[in-house]
Amino acid sequence: MGMGFTLVEAGVVILQGQKCTHRAQSPLKTEAEALIWSLSEMKNRGWDGVTVESDCQQLINIILNETGWPSLAPELDEITLLSTHFQDLEFSFIPHTLNFRADSLAKWGRSRGNCFSVVDVLVPNRLAQVAYLNGPQ
Repeated sequence: MGMGFTLVEAGVVILQGQKCTHRAQSPLKTEAEALIWSLSEMKNRGWDGVTVESDCQQLINIILNETGWPSLAPELDEITLLSTHFQDLEFSFIPHTLNFRADSLAKWGRSRGNCFSVVDVLVPNRLAQVAYLNGPQ
């Protein structure tokens, strides 16, 4: 299965991830695993506020309504645990037509045929940019 995510700040893609891994039991479980992976990557890079936009309305509804879903219990527990690492975290649904960046990354990853994971930083560290903009004191 293929997974993909993009992190966008002020309209600019600054981080993107692509992963191919073994097939999950269901498409919903795949979406949950992709969400866990993307949240972990953002947490590990020090982001403390993100808005997660997914084209999987069922998963977003389960998360927002805290609906019990026995087959997703481990994944939902992990999403809940990861959520505690963010000061500001929102989940929202977006139509599939607006999720083309992440979708194309996932499709390309799935087509490769071997398992891999890659995350690309497309814009240098934000803190360095801020320090440079402030200039010497």
